[in-house]
Amino acid sequence: MALESVIPGLAITGCVFCGIIAVIHIYIFILESILWRKRAAKSFKLSQAVVDASAGLAANQGFYNLLLAVGLIWGLAELNASTMLFFLAAVFTAGIFGVITSSPRILIVQVIPALLGFIFVAFGFFSTKNWSYWRHPLYLVLILIGAGLVTAILSFIIKKKFLDTIPKVSSRLAPANDDIHF
Repeated sequence: MALESVIPGLAITGCVFCGIIAVIHIYIFILESILWRKRAAKSFKLSQAVVDASAGLAANQGFYNLLLAVGLIWGLAELNASTMLFFLAAVFTAGIFGVITSSPRILIVQVIPALLGFIFVAFGFFSTKNWSYWRHPLYLVLILIGAGLVTAILSFIIKKKFLDTIPKVSSRLAPANDDIHF
């Protein structure tokens, strides 16, 4: 995209959001893939046994977060609005899934920053020279909101049908009792 078609303040703000979100996702990668066994028990209030048992799953999830960060950095390196928008949308929808199925904190850390970044990039890199309804910022934001609604619906269904049926695991280990009598 030609830089003369950019609204500088909005584009710069969008790029700053992309950079901040990329750093957050690199941190999440480090926490989930490298520091999981050392920090997860305290950070997520889990027993060490649960942390150890979930280390492989956490590392996998951490790697996905790293891929989101790399995509945002790629978009920033090329100043490619389409790449930034795609990865911001991925962060946004993944965040909505996480808010519903995991933790409301993800709303502040991931969903809202991704939405704001998406809006700033969409409007900041908008060009009237290459007019298209498909590229209009309002249309893109509507598509993102629609994707968020679909994600929310799917998240609620998955949580209700598949996750809520799993017995809750205590974060504390039950004391070993070898004297169990029937």
